[in-house]
Formats: sequence, C-alpha cells, structure tokens
Amino acid sequence: MVELWTPQGSTYIGEELVGYNGETSASIVIHTFQFYDPVTDRRQMVKIPADPEVSRDHVEDMAAQALENFLLECKGFNDTKKPTEDQRKEIGRQIEEFRVYNSKRKESTNNRIYYRGT
Repeated sequence: MVELWTPQGSTYIGEELVGYNGETSASIVIHTFQFYDPVTDRRQMVKIPADPEVSRDHVEDMAAQALENFLLECKGFNDTKKPTEDQRKEIGRQIEEFRVYNSKRKESTNNRIYYRGT
C-alpha cells in the first residue's frame, strides 16, 4: 500500500482493488479518504477511483480539492443561530395557532373555517 499525502483535516484510509478496465485490462483501485470539520463536527468519506495511468500527485490534488469543497459546504451549516427563549415561545404560539386553524378547517367540506354549533 502506498501512503498518500493528505491535507490537514483529512485521513488516508487506504486503497482497494475494485476491478479491471474492460478496454485496457488495467487494474482500477479506489483511494479512500476521510474528512473532518472540527467546527461542525461533521465527517465524510471520499473515494477517488484511479488506474495506473493516474499519477499520485493527481490523486492527492483531487483529495485536496474535495476537502476544500467539503469545508466550504460545512461553513453554511454553522451560520444559523439558535432562537432565543422569546423567539421559541413565539414559534410555539404560531404552531399552536396553525394547529387550531387546521383542525377547524377540516371540520368543513369546502376548506373554509366554520365553527361547530354550540
């Protein structure tokens, strides 16, 4: 097994023979990398297929590009802020209001709000 260079934040798991090219009979291997983002605590496995004509440098460049894309994607997950206590209460009030409205609407046959006779 050839140890490949990995960018910081990734780990090289190894390579695995998956088959042979039908036209050239060259062996095809898959290089597996694991990426980790410490900010969002997300992990991702990336598999890069290669044959003997693909250089190690090219596989390493593809892994670095995949890590960069992964980290850019993870930046969007941490931007949302948690709602405050007052905001959560307001969200709960709106959900309850919608639930009541929906149950009253279901009482009618034409989806208009009608109240039951008292």
